[in-house]
Amino acid sequence: MTGNLPPRLPGERSAHDFVRPFVLTGGRTRTNDASLHMETMVQTVDDAPGRLTFEHARIVDACWEPRSVAEVAAEMRMPLGVAMVLVGDLVEAECLEVTHSNPVELELETLTRMIERVRAL
Repeated sequence: MTGNLPPRLPGERSAHDFVRPFVLTGGRTRTNDASLHMETMVQTVDDAPGRLTFEHARIVDACWEPRSVAEVAAEMRMPLGVAMVLVGDLVEAECLEVTHSNPVELELETLTRMIERVRAL
């Protein structure tokens, strides 16, 4: 039932498409993993389970190459806090593995890419 709504262009979003962040995280505001930070690098494991929520599946699909949690948030177009909770769920479920946890160990190219993605937010 569209009523008198104007047609939308491909890729255009409406206010009805928005899902509140607390719905995506089940009302949680923090991850259970205190070692997870925005610069933490995560990567999809080869045998990740197939039954995931839509948001979790999108994150798993995006992380075949190592990405920081901040990059995940930018690519998924979601608040960083929401991405932290969802990535934490996936690490706990062993769908994602932490590849780097110390920002000093990150390569310059990775840090530059993180900065560009955060700016895109």
